[in-house]
Amino acid sequence: MSDPDIVEYNEALVLALRSVNPGELRRFAAIWGDRLGNRGLKQLAKASDDVVEKRLWMMIYDRPDLADLHDRAEDWFEQHREDIPE
Repeated sequence: MSDPDIVEYNEALVLALRSVNPGELRRFAAIWGDRLGNRGLKQLAKASDDVVEKRLWMMIYDRPDLADLHDRAEDWFEQHREDIPE
């Protein structure tokens, strides 16, 4: 990926994550999975709603630039703790 592609990818990912909408993350994964030929993103685009939602909150929590959403992610983890393996 070229530098402009990396910037565009990151901006699109942050926009999808900030939406806190699993459908937006799915859409991002479908577009970028096809564009990059990335199997993991293509699989995420086709994953169940529960898997996409869990991945959304995990990705948000893993990004320091989304620290303003970390409390919401922690709340989601707390509400779904039985669904998340330790």
